[in-house]
Amino acid sequence: TGVPTKAYRLPTDWIQPNTTVVNVASFKNVDEESLLQVPGVTYVPMVGKVTVAMLERNLVRLYENFHHPDIRLKTIRDEEEAKGGKAKAKAVAGSWFGSALQVYTAVAVTALVGIALSNKKR
Repeated sequence: TGVPTKAYRLPTDWIQPNTTVVNVASFKNVDEESLLQVPGVTYVPMVGKVTVAMLERNLVRLYENFHHPDIRLKTIRDEEEAKGGKAKAKAVAGSWFGSALQVYTAVAVTALVGIALSNKKR
């Protein structure tokens, strides 16, 4: 969870079996007893400020590199100009996957940090 308020509680019925739950909020807003009743759940109760900063940085990078409207429109426009009418379909289908390595790296590093922290807390 990452909601910065004491009043919020993560509903445990939202959690599916065999998932990892990482609490990046400043408050303990997860009921550990009911959460650990879900089969196969790995719970990381708290992470440090650097981990939160890196998660936020990766989220901003993902948005800027792949989901920002200006980036998407520029990619489509550039490819249309370069290749004519057929390029629009290719740009729409392939623009998000232009740098799959960056997406993979961001997701993999975030997952590895979560797993490492959960193993360290045990």
